[in-house]
Amino acid sequence: MKLAFIGFGEAAQAMALGFKGERSLERLSVYDIRADDPVQAPALQAKAAELDVFLAPSAAEAIKESPIVLSLVQGSVAVKVAESVAPLLAEGQIYIDLNSVSPDTKRRVADVIAGGGRGDCVEGAIMDAVRPKNHKVPILLAGPRAGEAADKLNAAGMNSEAIGEKIGQACAVKMIRSVMMKGVEALILESMVAAETAGVTERILDSVNTTFKGLDWRQLTSHYLKRTHEHGARRVSEMKESAATIKGLGLEPYMSTAISERIADGYAKLSKVPYDPKAQYPELLKVLTDKGGT
Repeated sequence: MKLAFIGFGEAAQAMALGFKGERSLERLSVYDIRADDPVQAPALQAKAAELDVFLAPSAAEAIKESPIVLSLVQGSVAVKVAESVAPLLAEGQIYIDLNSVSPDTKRRVADVIAGGGRGDCVEGAIMDAVRPKNHKVPILLAGPRAGEAADKLNAAGMNSEAIGEKIGQACAVKMIRSVMMKGVEALILESMVAAETAGVTERILDSVNTTFKGLDWRQLTSHYLKRTHEHGARRVSEMKESAATIKGLGLEPYMSTAISERIADGYAKLSKVPYDPKAQYPELLKVLTDKGGT
């Protein structure tokens, strides 16, 4: 089994790390446009060597002889990347778009693949943080060849599930779920910043812990504030896609829009200080309220 990645960012690198122990995978090849940049290329080459990945000089070379091609790029360029890869696909190759975009964008990608060459398109949704699960992170797939694609990926050690034959079904699950998951993050940001400003943080947390028994809201607060700090920009982008998904269903994305704005505000403030994976809510709230933050 051979796999190819288009894009070698954080998610692809985490998956590549997991694949190092998979005997069923003969070769993992990648192409990333940054490899054409003399400034960024050395770091990518070093990472590829570390992960036993073939960093191809072109997309055509990367996808050669790979039955599955996984697109792992920024959502804003998903369609553009599909346009560049579509003419390169051979008969029978499956192009899987794993980017966090709306169903409408997934359908545009599928149209590009169908009209640009001989390959077929399946769309996918990564349903959890890639690390620490790496290539075992749960992935939902949808499209006419989703079942076949899931079988091939799972044979290579991945954890994928085909949920339908219509392009857009997999990412709809992810985008709608994100309203709930990122909504919790936004609620914590707004309520805890207000509590810190009012000087009642610990009392609020005690009260919420009493109401929602079984959950440690101090731990959750630290977790979500660190997620905002580390991945805020990406999460804002994803919430904009969630808003587009809701709007595409004929509904008003009131919450999705507000969540995006709240996380963007928190990220802007937290990004003023270096990210610390060991940080806890007291020091993060000081930054968010500018009490000792710089």
